[in-house]
Amino acid sequence: MYPEPLSVLDKEECTAKLTQACKITRIECFRFDCELSDKLQPGHGNDCHCGLLTISTNLGTNGLGEFVIPCESLKGDFVQWAVVFQKLKGLTPEDGLAYIHQKEEAWGTVRTQLMESALMDLSEKLEHSAAGKKERSFPGNRTYLFDHSQTYISF
Repeated sequence: MYPEPLSVLDKEECTAKLTQACKITRIECFRFDCELSDKLQPGHGNDCHCGLLTISTNLGTNGLGEFVIPCESLKGDFVQWAVVFQKLKGLTPEDGLAYIHQKEEAWGTVRTQLMESALMDLSEKLEHSAAGKKERSFPGNRTYLFDHSQTYISF
């Protein structure tokens, strides 16, 4: 015998419970080298930095956001640019979205959109999880990402 499918209300309740229980535990930024940047962002040019931001949670779900940062948007080094994301640790995805919108003016469009993209990806994966669908925990091969990253930051 097969279990009864979840009703729409049950799915929404389950997603809401998962979202409330979900806390951001780690944020990682990979700034890619030229080889991986060319592979993932063809025609990106030498005037920008390409990479991947990952958000890990206490539930094992990950949110991802790809970025292309114009060089002129990067004041200082990449670590200084990314350190603002550290304040999101311990927050729920919903609280994280509220926080980044409060900081939008100070952070600028690129950082805000990057984190918003990763949090939205995380929310979609939580919805899939609530519906019983299995998500991959991390994209591709971590060793490959490390081998082709000029900078790696973890909070």
